[in-house]
Amino acid sequence: MIRIERTCASFRASVIVDGTEIGVMEGVYLTQWFLKNRYHFTGTFIRFMPSDEKFNRSGITVDILLHDQNIILKDALIDWLSETGRGTFRARRIESHI
Repeated sequence: MIRIERTCASFRASVIVDGTEIGVMEGVYLTQWFLKNRYHFTGTFIRFMPSDEKFNRSGITVDILLHDQNIILKDALIDWLSETGRGTFRARRIESHI
């Protein structure tokens, strides 16, 4: 049984790789759901604006800092990224950021 527990959204989020900010995501929407005794974190974003073109692709693992929610999405894999910058991601875990 799938049980959706929490959703949250953020207008703007920082994208971090190895402690360095590599860009900004806009319109981030996160869903936390429970399946087979494990939490899953999936989300979408409206626009990804990297500072370097080498990060403008799917398949990279990043950390996403949601400033207004005070949380960090750790080890988020960008699954899909369109030419316009829209995309989806899956995060391994979520941490509080104060």
